[in-house]
Amino acid sequence: MSPRNLGRVGIGIVAALAILVTYMLVQWFVIRQEVNADDLLVLVRKTGKTIPTDLGEEFQDQTVLYPALLDKLAEREGFDLPSDEKELAALRKKITNRYKGIVLEPLKEGRYYPNPYTFKRVRQRVTIVEEGEVGVLIRKFGKSLPFPKTVATADDERGPVADFLGPGRYYVNKLAYDVDVFPAIQIPEGHVGVVTLLSGNKPQITNTYTVGAGEQGVQKQTIGPRLEFYNPYLKKIDIVDIRNRTYHMLGKDSIHFPSNDSFTISIEGTIEWSILPHRVAEVTVAFGDEEDIINKIILPYARSISRIEGSKLQARDFIGGKTRTQFQEQLFEELRAACAERGIKIHAALVREILPPPEVASLISQREQADQEMDRSRNQIDEAQAEARLVEQREMRSRNAALGDARTQTVSVTKEAEQRKVISVTQANKRLEVARLNLEASSKQASAMLARGEADANVVLFDYQARAEPLKNAVDAFGGGMVYAQHFFLRKVAPSIQSVLSNTEGPFADIFRSFQDFTPSVQSITEGSDQ
Repeated sequence: MSPRNLGRVGIGIVAALAILVTYMLVQWFVIRQEVNADDLLVLVRKTGKTIPTDLGEEFQDQTVLYPALLDKLAEREGFDLPSDEKELAALRKKITNRYKGIVLEPLKEGRYYPNPYTFKRVRQRVTIVEEGEVGVLIRKFGKSLPFPKTVATADDERGPVADFLGPGRYYVNKLAYDVDVFPAIQIPEGHVGVVTLLSGNKPQITNTYTVGAGEQGVQKQTIGPRLEFYNPYLKKIDIVDIRNRTYHMLGKDSIHFPSNDSFTISIEGTIEWSILPHRVAEVTVAFGDEEDIINKIILPYARSISRIEGSKLQARDFIGGKTRTQFQEQLFEELRAACAERGIKIHAALVREILPPPEVASLISQREQADQEMDRSRNQIDEAQAEARLVEQREMRSRNAALGDARTQTVSVTKEAEQRKVISVTQANKRLEVARLNLEASSKQASAMLARGEADANVVLFDYQARAEPLKNAVDAFGGGMVYAQHFFLRKVAPSIQSVLSNTEGPFADIFRSFQDFTPSVQSITEGSDQ
């Protein structure tokens, strides 16, 4: 290869290296996007086809490339929508790369290389819903909500999304969604939440205060005490107190009615009431809050019943305690029955004071005082009679006490004698048992001594028998006692004779040496012996 060609090759290699290095530098310093944990990256495609305006009314003015729009564009370009989810996702990605618009799915934490010529890169912060809060997505794309829906239940509907976001971190594309944050509602103890669905199915039964579950309107089922997370665009929750409450009919709120004799009677009282838990929603819708319930139900019924029952009595009847008690009981029973039909439970209806007209109050008071004086006289007579009966009872108690003491003393003496008898018999039995035990012990001790003596005698006997047995066996072996005695004597004497005869020293040996000097012949000895 010629030097000129080598130079051209070298220049080409250097140029290629320069282009490669430039490309790598551009990729690293210009195109590279590092997305942190608290960030996200939204891509807006700047190149490609513009979304057509003849797709239909629901696709007008769309800037977000969402799934329903991509499917419509794919059908427009002649693609058949596959049933397989993976193939459908691949087709949607392919269509996304052909049209301008906002890419729906944001890029989460990581490293990316989006082409800045093709895409506009928008950095956003992650959405954080704090503890005790709820987030609602407001979708900016899709078709408008049909009346009377207030929330979007389908993926291609624009407006507040039905599902809410609980506390946590969310990667929300804020070019496609807005996020409204609301506080969760705390339903305290003794209260319930009445739920009103702002969007739902059409009620099957109309002209009712409450509707069925999932139907648009006030729900019959209430929510108990708790922290409730909910979508304010989907439902409304009103907190209702179901604890016992007290209404005081005093002053201008007291009840006024004419008596049977045309006198005006004023009654002050107290009514304790509450809402029936299973009818809270119905009562809230039909009548309203606490003040409405008092003015529309409790107070009208209390006035009506008081006037009806009070007109049956004369003015003086309201002074007596018995008539007043009966009037109070009648008022309570009828008021409880009437309010129960409206969902209100009456716990108590107390008449605190009944005020008769002044012109009859003094006369009635004097009459009442006279009646009270008569009652006091009767009470005094009753007290005197009671005192007499008490004295009689005291005397009877004293006599009975004396009889009781005598009986007690007799019983005590009898019991004491019986106890002494039992003690004496017990001690005698005890001494008898001790003597019997001593006798048994002495008998056993004598038996033990006799057995010990017999054992000692047997030991001595067995010892002598053991010593005599060899001697008896030896006598039997020699055939008689004389022979054994000779044998025993010879056995004892033989060693001594042998020692004497074998010893050449001593007096006994001298006797035999004297015979050595005179040795007679055998014949002379024999003859001598014959003579």
